[in-house]
Amino acid sequence: MIPDPKPKTDKDPAYLRWVRKQPCVITGRTPCEAHHTETGGMGMKGSDYSAVPLYWTEHRNAHAMGANVFWACHDLDEIIARLLDRYEKEHR
Repeated sequence: MIPDPKPKTDKDPAYLRWVRKQPCVITGRTPCEAHHTETGGMGMKGSDYSAVPLYWTEHRNAHAMGANVFWACHDLDEIIARLLDRYEKEHR
């Protein structure tokens, strides 16, 4: 049996560069790292369009908390929607 290829996720290096230039969604500090808020499967990052800008200390905290707790503590659906909307407006 031939194994299934790894599922592809939405990758957009330009979007991730833009996310890293935004202020942290928690503290407002810069510079930021792009934190993927969803996973693409075991050991894989999710879509780049799920990434949010986090200051490095908040990024470490997000991983220490675990995805479910971090998501519950912050309205990530709203944050991601606002980021995507702002990106689209700036890149028309």
